[in-house]
Amino acid sequence: MQKQVSALQTPSELFDPELPTAKELMAAICCVATQYALKPTQELAILAGDLAKKLTAPEYAETKLIEDIAERLVKQWERIVSEYGSDDSWMLETHGTLQ
Repeated sequence: MQKQVSALQTPSELFDPELPTAKELMAAICCVATQYALKPTQELAILAGDLAKKLTAPEYAETKLIEDIAERLVKQWERIVSEYGSDDSWMLETHGTLQ
């Protein structure tokens, strides 16, 4: 019954209908993170951060584990993105968070 009720509610603004499940969204995050690991760019870091924020939408909160992972990913990618604005941005080529 709860799924029927939630289906009638308006989706949150973080929910992406093109990535309807947490599994699909995590796959997208993994793809972007892999590309970032191969060639770090600010654009890829921002994209990964945006995808991580989407994972915090209530529609993806299938388990407590997913909620915890979403919070950690958001913090990690926010830190990486913020480093692009710092004087230490030269260190991003060998970023410790992703190693």
